[in-house]
Amino acid sequence: MIEETEVIKTDFYLKLASEADMETVLHDFYKQDTETTVDEETGEETTTNVGDPYLVPNTSDYVIDIVGTLYEPTGVILTDAEGLDYPEMQAITGWHVNIRLPNDNMSTIVDSIYETYGVTPESPSRVWL
Repeated sequence: MIEETEVIKTDFYLKLASEADMETVLHDFYKQDTETTVDEETGEETTTNVGDPYLVPNTSDYVIDIVGTLYEPTGVILTDAEGLDYPEMQAITGWHVNIRLPNDNMSTIVDSIYETYGVTPESPSRVWL
C-alpha cells in the first residue's frame, strides 16, 4: 500500500485592498522599537514605543515579497516615439504580497491571513526561485 504524504503549503499569494492595509493585515510581521526608562525615585520601568512600526521582510521563519501593483495588457497596442509597438497596460486592483514559509512556525498565522486575502493566480507574475 502506498502511503499518502501531506503536502505542506509553503507559498502564499495575497491580494490586499491597498498598500495601506499591509500594517493591519500583516501586523505579525511588523516590529515596533521600544525604549525603556527607569524612574530614579521609584525604580519603576516604563517602556514606550519609539518611531513607527516597520515590516520585517524576512527571518528564518518567513520571507515576504512585496509585489505591489500588478499590470495586465488592455489589448491596445501603442507606438512609442521611436516607432516601436508596445502593449498598453492597466493596473489590476489590489496590492499584492507573496509569503514563503520555509518551516511551519508561522503557518497558523499565514493560513489565517490566506483565508481572507489569499488568491491562486493561474500564472503568477512573480515566483520564488
